[in-house]
Amino acid sequence: MKAMKRKVFPDREHKMTAGTWREELTFAGSTMGLFYDRRAKNYDTLVHLLSLGMDGHYRRIAVQRLQVRPGDRVLDLGCGTGLDLPLLSRKVGPQGAVTGFDLSKEMLGLARQRIHQSGLGNIFLIQGNALELPFARNSFQAVFCNYLLSTVPAGPVIEEVFRIARPGAALLFADDRLPSGWFASPLRAMGEFFRRGYYNYGLEGAEILRKRLSSLTVTNHHGGLIFILSGIFRG
Repeated sequence: MKAMKRKVFPDREHKMTAGTWREELTFAGSTMGLFYDRRAKNYDTLVHLLSLGMDGHYRRIAVQRLQVRPGDRVLDLGCGTGLDLPLLSRKVGPQGAVTGFDLSKEMLGLARQRIHQSGLGNIFLIQGNALELPFARNSFQAVFCNYLLSTVPAGPVIEEVFRIARPGAALLFADDRLPSGWFASPLRAMGEFFRRGYYNYGLEGAEILRKRLSSLTVTNHHGGLIFILSGIFRG
């Protein structure tokens, strides 16, 4: 897989200057990695608690829905601590490959530990910015994206996915319907919600995906709070 020469590591010392969550999340390449670095050690526990212990169930459903075959190359975009990596690895088999991609160095460190413990040898990790993926066009036969679209501007991320996915690639995006930014700072996100109204980048992204995917399937879970969208990229 030939990497493109693009700027993928943000200036991590950049300070947010915008006044609202919507504006600040636009600078996700410079700020969001720091949020998740600080939350990495407690991330798995927190997600498990917030989902009332159902997160593993949703993840298994999402991986099952991804239409891949043994030997395929899959990108786990926003892989975090690697909770989905072993499931994806086993699905594509030893002849396939799974690339875990995330902005947070600390999250990837935990993902690396999980890979080592699993003993799986077809998983590779790369740190970088989802807004500027360092991959050539048509690099992957599938893209799996769990809880990323609501965190960063979804439109640019999806355009990058369309660029690096092969025509006919299986795409799957799972996310929630809570206000964007809630996990990074729940109190601030709720304050924005009451002052300025609801917004969620993930729902904007879902509308873009509906126009470019065939065999589209959307299901709702956890009382409608979580959605899983999957389909085939028409190119």
